[in-house]
Amino acid sequence: MLGLITGFAVWSFTSFLPSFGTGAALPEAVFTHGLFGLSWLRPQALFGIEGLDPLLHAMFWSLVLNATMLCLGSLLSFPGPVERLQGAAFVNVFEGEVGPQRWARGQAEPEALLTMAQRILGEDAALALFQAAARDQGRDGFLPDPTPGFLDALEARLAGSVGAATAHAMLSQLVGRATVTVDDLMAVASESAHILEYSAQLEAREAELTRTAGALREANAKLMQLSIQKDAFLSQISHELRTPMASVSAFSEILTEGDLPPEKVTRFGRIIHDEAKRLTRLLDDLLDLSVLENGAVQLNLGLASLQGMLDTALTVAQQTRPERSFLILRDLANEAIHLRTDADRLTQVFINLISNARKYCDAATPELRIAVRQRAGRVTIDFIDNGKGIPKESQSLIFEKFARLTDANRAGGAGLGLAICREIMTNLGGSVAYLPGKGGAAFRLTVPLRLELRAGETGRG
Repeated sequence: MLGLITGFAVWSFTSFLPSFGTGAALPEAVFTHGLFGLSWLRPQALFGIEGLDPLLHAMFWSLVLNATMLCLGSLLSFPGPVERLQGAAFVNVFEGEVGPQRWARGQAEPEALLTMAQRILGEDAALALFQAAARDQGRDGFLPDPTPGFLDALEARLAGSVGAATAHAMLSQLVGRATVTVDDLMAVASESAHILEYSAQLEAREAELTRTAGALREANAKLMQLSIQKDAFLSQISHELRTPMASVSAFSEILTEGDLPPEKVTRFGRIIHDEAKRLTRLLDDLLDLSVLENGAVQLNLGLASLQGMLDTALTVAQQTRPERSFLILRDLANEAIHLRTDADRLTQVFINLISNARKYCDAATPELRIAVRQRAGRVTIDFIDNGKGIPKESQSLIFEKFARLTDANRAGGAGLGLAICREIMTNLGGSVAYLPGKGGAAFRLTVPLRLELRAGETGRG
């Protein structure tokens, strides 16, 4: 193929395209100064050879380069097993065919036949075949004689694994009627064994995927019954740890690039510091397994600016699909609110919802609207994008553990994001809900303006 493509390209450049005339298919400058300005790439004076008849010139160079690339491609590439067998058959075509009726007794070593059969059929199957043949010949306990009948049976058995032509070529070699070397033959056998092994692995993986799909369907129908608290906790913590670590890594990499304005360096450094502190607190929570399993998460309460938390969340969430141009619509006047809450936990919820919008909003010009309202000691924050939203039949599942409405490999994560948001909001005395009928995906957070610890709860700040 390399030779044919090269020959065709040279013929087109030196004969076909110039036949339309100067300046037609090829610019006049190519005829005068050569392709890319290289004088040795002129269509009718390739490699500086001038004076030849145009037809002869084109034929000469197309054939020479065709043959050159053919040789280079052959020398630099390694033939596959089928190519080697076909090559041997082609080279020795005049030596006569070896058919099943012409197997000669005693020309093949039984040990070599057994070795080849084991590599193709597997040790157990090959041994069973040879033992059965030995019993039929009255040689129980020994290897069978390579009689024409046995060779016919062996060829038929091998053909079921590697094909009739390959099986016949293999046996032809071992009975001395072909010129393929033993090393080539064993390479073919080894490759065939690897193919069979790989096929078996693929079948096992397919069966495993089928079982997994069945298990997932069952888990989807009995989601709450299968949500074991300890496993959910471990998955939740791993999800929460990943976000601050990714933020620290991303902004640290930006800072190492240099050439940043001082205000950006300060801003990014502050984000890294805040994310590192949040990561430390999450690691502290890991040590208090029994408390977290009972839902009594230790909160770090304090006054925090809602606008500042949203600014931080938007900055961190930009690392999710940063190549997307995403319009953010905000009402800064309504965001001028200070909450007494756990700012780190609430910011984590903001980051998750904004990141989900950046990942899943399928609008041609994606945008996210953040609307804030304050009423009766509580604050509601709506996150509404302009995508297609979530299907009605799936809206009841999105807050459950491990629920995912898209391909997990494409989307990333374990499907715990919204479940984590729900648990965090519950601990913050608020709630998170999906709002249908908003056009796109819409989530509403409700959080108290002043979170007070109830009896038996603990907190910092």
